[in-house]
Amino acid sequence: MTTTNNNEKGRMRDGVFNLYKYWKNITKPIYYNVVSLPGESFEFELKALELEKESEHMTLHMYEKLEKVHSKQKSVVEKSDLLSQTGVFYKNESLPPVSAFANAPTFAWADLCGNPTPKNVELFSNLMAKKSVLVITFADRFRHPDGIDRDVLAFGAVSYMQHKLSGMTLLFSEEYKCKTKGMPMVMMAFTNSKSLASTLDEKSTIRRPKKVNTKKLTPSLFKEVKALLGKGLSNELIMSKLKLHKMELAGYKAARTRELRGGWSKTKKS
Repeated sequence: MTTTNNNEKGRMRDGVFNLYKYWKNITKPIYYNVVSLPGESFEFELKALELEKESEHMTLHMYEKLEKVHSKQKSVVEKSDLLSQTGVFYKNESLPPVSAFANAPTFAWADLCGNPTPKNVELFSNLMAKKSVLVITFADRFRHPDGIDRDVLAFGAVSYMQHKLSGMTLLFSEEYKCKTKGMPMVMMAFTNSKSLASTLDEKSTIRRPKKVNTKKLTPSLFKEVKALLGKGLSNELIMSKLKLHKMELAGYKAARTRELRGGWSKTKKS
């Protein structure tokens, strides 16, 4: 993955919109949902509305949990011909689980910009309608790991979410830093559309991520490795028992080291 600077945040936003255009052109949805957390910018939402064809029926769901921000931005929505039309909803609520939109193909951009806590992670599942796309933004390094799942700490947000969303294909992952606090963040995009995944495998608008061996890199296998290491078994015996290659075992041992340094003892006490 490549680390971006603050000036490239606009490029990443453009990348999501380019992905949205690919999704529409390739899957050709007629009845579909677009889900977003616009914050203080409706740039993506307006562009999506402008692309809606007369033969299509899009429902736009926008969420803002902070009442202060929602009240301020509500006037922007009301003054916009596009944002105030039928089929567009701007709600002062937290983002619901993506399964709430399983009634039709969905393009969901969950720009959470927070930690992948169990509460946040549970918003996302494989339970999306066919031909859907899910874009997620999370912090990917944690100074204060309390309240974050151990497997997320060990593997990082991308590998963990790729494991959790095993029924979907990871299209890309991109690192950047939060403009206000400099927190390392990561944006991930997943799809259950085989045609979209195969097309973007050859032509991508955002740098492709490093390949991840999801067959081996799993939280359940990590627990087995830790248990065998705790028993004092040699590397050779562990590799033989779990059918791991040398580099794969090295990856799990490195994850175990990160676990010990990540302050999990604090998590246990909280």
